[in-house]
Amino acid sequence: MDKKLVLIDGNSIAYRAFFALPLLNNDKGVHTNSVYGFTMMLNRILEEEKPTHILVAFDAGKTTFRHASFKEYKGGRQKTPPELSEQFPFIRELLDCFQIKRYELENYEADDIIGTLSLQAEKDGFEVKVISGDKDLTQLSSPSTTVSITKKGITEIEEYTPKHIHEKYGLSPLQIIDLKGLMGDASDNIPGIPGVGEKTALKLLHQFETVENLLQSIDEVSGQKLKEKIEEHKDLALLSKELATITREAPLEVSVNETEYTGMDQDRVISFYKELGFSTLLDKLDVTESAPLEQEKIEVHTAEMTEEMFADESALYVEILEDNYHRADIIGIAISNEKGHFYFNGDDALGSDAFKSWAEDETKKKTVFDAKRTVVALRHRESK
Repeated sequence: MDKKLVLIDGNSIAYRAFFALPLLNNDKGVHTNSVYGFTMMLNRILEEEKPTHILVAFDAGKTTFRHASFKEYKGGRQKTPPELSEQFPFIRELLDCFQIKRYELENYEADDIIGTLSLQAEKDGFEVKVISGDKDLTQLSSPSTTVSITKKGITEIEEYTPKHIHEKYGLSPLQIIDLKGLMGDASDNIPGIPGVGEKTALKLLHQFETVENLLQSIDEVSGQKLKEKIEEHKDLALLSKELATITREAPLEVSVNETEYTGMDQDRVISFYKELGFSTLLDKLDVTESAPLEQEKIEVHTAEMTEEMFADESALYVEILEDNYHRADIIGIAISNEKGHFYFNGDDALGSDAFKSWAEDETKKKTVFDAKRTVVALRHRESK
């Protein structure tokens, strides 16, 4: 495959980076540890994966369509530390500097964006790599999609392919959803069946394959207490599976083609690194200082203003040293054209009939830097 899409769970990686690194800040007091860790991982991904397409997905808010089914979904989570919250705008700016597409969708999670785009990409013949710290995304694994889960901080990665999932759990990727349905997920406040942990859930799925099959065959479950728990919490198991299911039909306003990666804007990245004090990352860019621009020497004449100095097309600059150009004195006036470069004292120019005649002549083209400033300043003096 020559097309490769990398999808990054932005919130998850930002959290991982924040807690993996000590609380750093730049010389302005801005906390930077999450941004720094995110940047290191991003650079490594670009170097190792060499994606042709890439997107970072973010959660749009605290409420999603899942809350309509279970209002306690993700309840009980600790509030995001303010030291991390203040870094998200910088992470978004970082992605803009790298010219990497980022996206969030109201009422949906980053998982749903990733799930929808990965399916589209698979259909279009892409190789897909998903990067997150959330094992929920392993359900997206397929022959075309590998899900990389950060294990320790942001440096150690576990690659989830269908083969790896089968070797580790004896399940298919889609059965990860059934696993969550039975055992729940404390991090998302998905209840599951009370008292059923991973070991029991795996045993049941090895026998019944899905939550639905299990609920239709409760009489075949060994152990009276377990049988009673399953019977009592049928609805909870189905609800938990629904909550754990990543939608692959989210109404996205971004397509796979729009995620094409053409490289970073190096000047913006350099400026960003300098602003946040990322000197080590700056050194890795191996930036060489640009050669100084060759300067052109211009001879400026300051003789008395005459009609011969004006042309049909000229550049005009009115020099005012104060912000209020309505009242400030005009210090000087410069004119540049095919006949030369001329500079005149303000009072001398304003008192010259030759200058007034040329300035009022609409057939003579004048190019200026700030038209409003220039016109207002000259007209104000004319009214005097």
